[in-house]
Amino acid sequence: MRIKAVALTAMLTLLLAHAAGCAPSAPPPQPTDAELAGAWCGSSGDRIDLQEDGSSRLDSISGAYISHLVQDLRDTWSDEYIWRTYFDGRRPASAQGTWRLGDDDERWVVRLDFGIREAGPTRDHESPQRFRFGDALVVSHDGNGFELLAFDGMPDEGWSSRFVRCAH
Repeated sequence: MRIKAVALTAMLTLLLAHAAGCAPSAPPPQPTDAELAGAWCGSSGDRIDLQEDGSSRLDSISGAYISHLVQDLRDTWSDEYIWRTYFDGRRPASAQGTWRLGDDDERWVVRLDFGIREAGPTRDHESPQRFRFGDALVVSHDGNGFELLAFDGMPDEGWSSRFVRCAH
């Protein structure tokens, strides 16, 4: 009789452990403006400061992240042409603008807006007269905290830049 009780207890323990392992995990927490405000350090050395008043600043823009930011132009135009036409001949090292938290296709995103870049007078007639300089960073939660991810294509292709809270 005692053997049956031990066997039954063991079987119930295994069933509960299996059921607990199959239970759906809790969804990641919903981000808030207050949780995302602050300094974010990028995987390529970039830094984004998101202020509580909705302003933002991007510093130390790396080659990898600037390539992401002007990806639509880089499909056709060279870096030198882009800098000359839209940035007064200099690759930008920083930018100021605004940010806001929103949702996009069931994902939370931080929309960075660094303004409209107007083409200079020597613009090639095939290039756009203006383009919006900014990004939509996907907000992710790794179980320990939020992170911001820049994607050049679809999210299943992997991120091009990853931003985590800067260590103070």
